Amino acid sequence: MKITIHLFFLLVTFLSFSQNSEKEGKSEMNFYGEQFSIVEESVELTKGQIISSCPNKGCWVKVTSGSEELFVTFKNYAFFVPKNGIAGKEIIIKGAVEADTISVPQLKHYALDAGKTKEEISKIKNPQITKSIVADGVAIIN
Repeated sequence: MKITIHLFFLLVTFLSFSQNSEKEGKSEMNFYGEQFSIVEESVELTKGQIISSCPNKGCWVKVTSGSEELFVTFKNYAFFVPKNGIAGKEIIIKGAVEADTISVPQLKHYALDAGKTKEEISKIKNPQITKSIVADGVAIIN
C-alpha cells in the first residue's frame, strides 16, 4: 500500500512538472477567422508586425512584412480583430499577397475609419497601388 501511495505522488509530481515545462517558451496566439496550422505547406502564410488597425470595427490592419507594407482585410467581413492594443504585435496571416489598386472612395472610407480629418480626406485624389491580402484567418501573437 505504501508503495502505491508513493508511486501515485511521484506520478502526480512528474506530471505537474511536465505540464509546466510544456508551457514555457510558447507564445499565446489568438485566432480570428478561420483557424490554421502554422506548419501547413499548402497554405500561403505571411508573418509581420501590426502597424495599426481599424479603430471603428477592427475590419482591417496595416502590417509590415520584411520591407513591405501590406493592407489586410478579412474575407467577407466574417471576422474582425481588436480595435485597440494590437499595434506592434506579431501577426500571421493566411491568404495570398496580391497587388491591388485601392479606389479613391475606398481610400476615403479607410481614412474616415482611421479618424482622419475632413481636410486630410479631401486631399485624397488618386487611387493607390498597394500590396494587400484578403485574409481567411489571422493569428495575433501576444
